[in-house]
Amino acid sequence: MLSILKDFLLNLFFILLPVFLVPLWTEQEKGPKRLRLYLPTACYAIVIILCITLPVNAGNDFIFDLRQIPLWVGSLYGGAGPAALLALVTIVYRSLFGGAGVLTTVVVSIAIAAVSSLWTKRFVSLPSKQRVLLAVLLSFASGLLTVTMAEWIVDNPPPLLLSLTFLLVQPAGMLIVCAAREMVHHNMALRKRIIRAEKMEAVTHLAASISHEIRNPLTAARGFIQLIEEQPLAAEKRRQYARIAMEELDRAEAIITDYLTFAKPAPETPEKLNVKLEVERVIDIIRPLANMHCVDIHTTLAPFSVIGEREKFRQCLLNVIKNAIEAMPNGGTLHIHVSIDNGRVLIRIADTGVGMTKEQLERLGEPYFTTKGIKGTGLGMMVAYRIIESMNGTIQIESEIHKGTTVSIYLPLAPSPSPSTISDKEKQLFAVL
Repeated sequence: MLSILKDFLLNLFFILLPVFLVPLWTEQEKGPKRLRLYLPTACYAIVIILCITLPVNAGNDFIFDLRQIPLWVGSLYGGAGPAALLALVTIVYRSLFGGAGVLTTVVVSIAIAAVSSLWTKRFVSLPSKQRVLLAVLLSFASGLLTVTMAEWIVDNPPPLLLSLTFLLVQPAGMLIVCAAREMVHHNMALRKRIIRAEKMEAVTHLAASISHEIRNPLTAARGFIQLIEEQPLAAEKRRQYARIAMEELDRAEAIITDYLTFAKPAPETPEKLNVKLEVERVIDIIRPLANMHCVDIHTTLAPFSVIGEREKFRQCLLNVIKNAIEAMPNGGTLHIHVSIDNGRVLIRIADTGVGMTKEQLERLGEPYFTTKGIKGTGLGMMVAYRIIESMNGTIQIESEIHKGTTVSIYLPLAPSPSPSTISDKEKQLFAVL
């Protein structure tokens, strides 16, 4: 009995191999498409040959094995063409061993191919559980037909124990194989849906990111254009406001271009930046928003230099300062301080706003985490963190509920030019100073 089960389990192992391996191979879409279509049938044909080669011998002209399981599975899921091919392989290879069992193989294989060809379309349209149940019933029917013919054809039929074991093991093996196949294909379909959902989520996040990034320059440009339109201004002031509005629109265009070339990013062009001038430029842009929120801006700025990309550095400062202003909906004071701390440039931005809890502080900078509810996208601080990291700097944030938040940005000080790189005109100017 154990020897019989051992041989049947070996057959079952052969059958399960393509059930798990073929879907993994075809899912990666390697090789020609035609080859991927015929690969399952070829694998089931090889499994049929292995089952016939390593059978459970009955001691007479009959060979018992589980070749009918791959024949059923390949035929029911594949259709008329694979059914005919698998039946032909089964008949031809079994004929090489001879014996009275060849006739049984011919009859049963043709019957399986015919039934599968008629039932394929209806079979694949059934729910998963019904497909498994139908396959088990069909395998039991073909097993019963095999045992009946074995008893009828020869005078010395196979042992009763072997016949009963075959009638039990084949439907059980079919149950395991079909359930495994359905599970594998269900997981593959689920994984594809998850990947599709992640792609859609990425598109949604990208849209939110673009809208967040370009909203600041567009808001600033609109504010200055509104000032030009509604208030009587001197010609010089009007030109200044118009120039700032145009610069902000250009910055919005640059942001859109960066996203459009995201897959092929342009090379970075870092330059020496005067922190004092850059902070003053950002304050000019953000001042209309500060006035709208009744926020006073106090600055203590020093003209230290850092290395970075001008537009990205401005975007970082703009995001942090804008968050600080929006944290003071009822007005307040914003302090911006630039100094040197332990050989690094320190930009400290402190507000007197609503503050944040410890849990919010720990999550600050995570993608799409925001304390602004539906008004925020959770991208501003994430972008700020990434920009400062790209400049080899760090951000430290301290906050207390109802007392305010302090953002400290530490950046490496730009190296001073060596004496050999200073022109004669610059040396004269330094000598006068």
